Amino acid sequence: MKITTYVELTPAQERAIEDFQNVVVRTALSAPFVTATFTTFQSQELKVTLSATGVIEHITWGDIQ
Repeated sequence: MKITTYVELTPAQERAIEDFQNVVVRTALSAPFVTATFTTFQSQELKVTLSATGVIEHITWGDIQ
């Protein structure tokens, strides 16, 4: 992944952004949607639900329970 930034990043910010390289994709509850889950090094999750046409339908985030 290439990170383009116009400000200096802290090591933690850079690491969190780099964690987005690793994604788990599963079928969402209603097909043909899928949910992509990104987990950061601080155990935070970002879940993005995508339609079949690639449109972002829903985003959730928070700490892993």
